Amino acid sequence: MNRRKFVTSSATVAALVGGSAPVLEGATTKRALMKLGCQSAPSDEKHFQHFARYGVGNVCGYPEITDGRLYATVEELNRLHDMGDRHKISIDCIAPPFLESSHIDREKHPAIMLAQSPERDRDIEALQTLIRNCSAAGIPSIKYNMSILGVLRTGRSPGRGDATYSTWRLREAKPSSALTRAGRVDADAA
Repeated sequence: MNRRKFVTSSATVAALVGGSAPVLEGATTKRALMKLGCQSAPSDEKHFQHFARYGVGNVCGYPEITDGRLYATVEELNRLHDMGDRHKISIDCIAPPFLESSHIDREKHPAIMLAQSPERDRDIEALQTLIRNCSAAGIPSIKYNMSILGVLRTGRSPGRGDATYSTWRLREAKPSSALTRAGRVDADAA
């Protein structure tokens, strides 16, 4: 017997608890809509084999971009999509080579966040090209993070089993008086 059907069957549950449960006529159980996904790089054959082995079916892809461009070509995105198809992995989004979850002082292309023209306009145009190219390659979304401080962490915490979790606790944060290259950013500027 299918374990899911066994557990969700109201008659079986009622028998286990010694009572009876009403059964709605025509009621059916629905499968969970959750998907196992990942957003770790690189997007290469070895990593995709790893994903496939552990049942990861949906990923954020990291296309191989040549020539230092800030956008992937349709051909590069198609190669990524084809590699996903070979491993039965859906490329649900991609990460551009900028607007990452990094501190602004470590960002290689900070012009959008810092409002620095003409670089800002060039980076926006590259993102527009990437959007068009993703559409042509059948990739439905792009992951980006517009953050000045990146992802703040104060350490690791014990988790389930032998896992540890990346952690942020304000009371453990060490305040810094140093400003980033963005300078003072208040609520009105953000």
